[in-house]
Amino acid sequence: MPLLYNCLLNLLAPFALLRLLIKSRRNPEYRRHIGERFAYLLPPTKPASLWIHAVSVGEFLAIAPLLETLLTRHTDLNLWISCTTPTGRAQIATFATGYPQRIQYSYLPYDSRGNIRRFLAHVKPRGVVLMETEIWFNLLRQCQAQNIPTLLINARLSAKSLRGYYRFARRLLRRVLPQLRINAQNRSDAKRFRFLCRDSRISITPSLKFAAPVTEILPLQDFLPPNPQAPLWIAASTHEGEEKHILAAYKNLLHHLPQLRLCIAPRHPERRDSICKLIEKSGFTPLLRSQGATLSSNTHGIALLDTLGELGAAMSCASVAFIGGSLIARGGHNPLEAVHAGIPLCFGKSMFNFQDIAEQLRKENFVRQCDADTLPDAVQALLDYHAQAGRQDIIAYSRRHSGDILDRHYAFIAQQIALDVSTHRATHKASLCVLP
Repeated sequence: MPLLYNCLLNLLAPFALLRLLIKSRRNPEYRRHIGERFAYLLPPTKPASLWIHAVSVGEFLAIAPLLETLLTRHTDLNLWISCTTPTGRAQIATFATGYPQRIQYSYLPYDSRGNIRRFLAHVKPRGVVLMETEIWFNLLRQCQAQNIPTLLINARLSAKSLRGYYRFARRLLRRVLPQLRINAQNRSDAKRFRFLCRDSRISITPSLKFAAPVTEILPLQDFLPPNPQAPLWIAASTHEGEEKHILAAYKNLLHHLPQLRLCIAPRHPERRDSICKLIEKSGFTPLLRSQGATLSSNTHGIALLDTLGELGAAMSCASVAFIGGSLIARGGHNPLEAVHAGIPLCFGKSMFNFQDIAEQLRKENFVRQCDADTLPDAVQALLDYHAQAGRQDIIAYSRRHSGDILDRHYAFIAQQIALDVSTHRATHKASLCVLP
C-alpha cells in the first residue's frame, strides 16, 4: 500500500502543477513559491522550531491565539508555519511581522516521500502540530521514523470522511495513526478517530474557534464609518451563488429600512469582478476597499471587501452578519467570528463544517438559521435584537465560552512536545477520554 500510494503521488505531480496554473488564472499568487510545494527554495530555518500546519485562513485564525500564547510563554521558542493556500499565506505573513526573528513560513510540500524528507531535513522541527483534518501518510510516517512528536489538535472527522478513509486508506493510516497524539473537538469526533485508528487514548477539548482573538481588532472605520442611523449588514465569506440571494434580500429590506447599508466580503477576493457585475445589475454601485472607497449612508452603493485579513475589523463595524458558504452546499464558515465581534448572526442550512458549533449557537436568541427566502426576515429580526440589546450579551457569551480553552490546548501541546512549563502554571491538563 505505501508503494502504491507513493507511485500515485509521483504520477499525479504534473497534474498538481497544472492545477496550480489553472487556479492562477483567477489568483496569480498560485504561481508564486511553487518550489516550496516540492520542498525546494525554502526560507532559512530557525533553530529547534515547532512546526505548525494550518491549511488556510480559517484554520490559521483559529490557532493564532494559541500561537500568541506559545510565543509569549516561551520566549526562546521559534515557529515554522505552513499552509496550502495564498490567502492562508497572507494571513501568516501578517502575523509573522509581529515576531520577525522567531517565525518562518512556507507552503506545505505535497506528501511524497522525497518532498517530506527534504522538508524535515531543512526545518528540523522539535515537534509538529497539525490542525483539524490534516492527515498525511508520508508526513506522519517520516516523523514517526525520526521520533518527532506529532499532534493533531482541534481535530474533527465527519462521518463522510470516516467512510472515505475506512474504505480507501485504513491500511495506510493504521500504520501511522496510533503514534499521532489526537485532541478532538468533541466526543463524536473522538469516537470516529478511535474507530479509525483503534486507539482509545483520544483527548477532547472544545474547538479553538471558541477562543476569542488575543489582540484587540480595530474597526475598519475609514471604509465602513459608524452611523447610528444607518445600520450595517455584512455578508461574510460568501461563495458564488450566494451574492444574488443577498442582493435580493437587501433590496427587500430597503423598503422598510432605507438607511440600511450592506458590505459583501467574498471568501475569495479574486471574484471581485463577477460580484461587481452582480451589484451593478441589481442597480447599486460597488465600492471597493482596494480602491480606497468609503461606504456612507447617502450613497447608492454596496461595499465590497476585496482585501485579505480585514474581515474581523469589518465585522467590528457591523450590526448583523450573515455567514457565507451556508446557502449553498459548502458547509459554511466559522460563525464565531461574528460572536467575537459582538454582533448577531444568521447562516443557511449547510453548516456541516461547523455542525457542533452551529448546533450550540442555534439555541441563542442572537442567532437565526434561514434559507434564501427567509434571509430578509432573519436579518430584520437580528437588527431589532441589536438595536435593543447591543453587543454586551454576545461579548459576554464569547468570553464565557472562551474560558479555559486556550489553556487546555496549550497544556496538551506543552505535555506532548515537552515544553518547559515550570514558570507557566498549566491550569488544565489535557485529560484522556477513554471511550466505551
